[in-house]
Amino acid sequence: MTISRFLVILQTNIMEKPTMHIGVFVGDAIENILSGKKKIEGRFSIARLAPYAKVKKGDIILLKPSGGKIFGQVEADNVLYFENLDGEKLGKLRREYGEDLAMPDEFWQSKAKARYATIIFLKNPRRYLSTLSCAKRDRRGWMIRA
Repeated sequence: MTISRFLVILQTNIMEKPTMHIGVFVGDAIENILSGKKKIEGRFSIARLAPYAKVKKGDIILLKPSGGKIFGQVEADNVLYFENLDGEKLGKLRREYGEDLAMPDEFWQSKAKARYATIIFLKNPRRYLSTLSCAKRDRRGWMIRA
């Protein structure tokens, strides 16, 4: 790689604007994020669904409860992707990140057949002073806003 190519790549990575995402959450996940108890968000799926390979460091995730309005945000501090998961690999992810994911046993049982995982390290949670409406009407748990 030439130095000029390296500088183009570096400039692209530095100058790249953050992407805005809408994450849909259930239960007390949003409160746990805003309080700092939940330091990692994990999304597990059988297929390659967003946010897999779509979210990156510096992106902003809007916090929306299922059926509700957006009332906060958090920044992605770092992101890890895993594929070809099996029971052993899921167990390893649970041991490594389970405490900071702050998810109950039922969550892990429901994800036993997941093949892909996105682990998002969170920082700078912020609660909004007023809620924001969202036109989202489908059942997707994650949307990307360019």
